[in-house]
Amino acid sequence: MAVALDKAGVDAEHAVFVGDAVWDIRAARRLRVPTIALLSGGIAEPTLTAAGAAAVYDDARDLTVHLDASPIAALFAGR
Repeated sequence: MAVALDKAGVDAEHAVFVGDAVWDIRAARRLRVPTIALLSGGIAEPTLTAAGAAAVYDDARDLTVHLDASPIAALFAGR
């Protein structure tokens, strides 16, 4: 994940990671990047939340429907 941030030229403070597994959330937390978890990976919501997901959505479509209230929107709140 650090490589992805570096290649994108973005620091952790200005990033949100989207994943569907506990490992995704743990990797992002090590870098202090909030994670949006998707249930489409087959992991239950309580498990993803317990791992530290900032938000959980059914799938990518559900995230796009709720994008304005997601952690992604929070990145743009202070601009």
